Amino acid sequence: MSISFTGIRDRATFKASSLTFGSDEGKVCKVTANQTVGLCADSDKFHGVIETIERDNAYCVVRKTGYCQLDYSGAAPSAGIVKLAADASGGVKVDNTNGSEYLVVDVDTANTKTTVYLG
Repeated sequence: MSISFTGIRDRATFKASSLTFGSDEGKVCKVTANQTVGLCADSDKFHGVIETIERDNAYCVVRKTGYCQLDYSGAAPSAGIVKLAADASGGVKVDNTNGSEYLVVDVDTANTKTTVYLG
């Protein structure tokens, strides 16, 4: 299957590298090869959030823009512009060294979730 990114705005289909249907949806991801995404390692910059994975684990849909609720670990991010990077479990963490700036609009400390504007 050939993948074209022409005209795509907020979601795109990618080949999936070592992703598992039913357990990796909602995790942050990064581009790992041409037309391919995989899970991030701890402190990686993330490129999007996995929305769906095909049952055969070959392809997935990645959200690149808009608001998204993500799990976080470590110190709670604050509302406003915050440097975030991937954590070791598919969520995000505050990382002033390796992170990229994102707009955090909500932080739920009871459930360790944050709502982030991806761009």
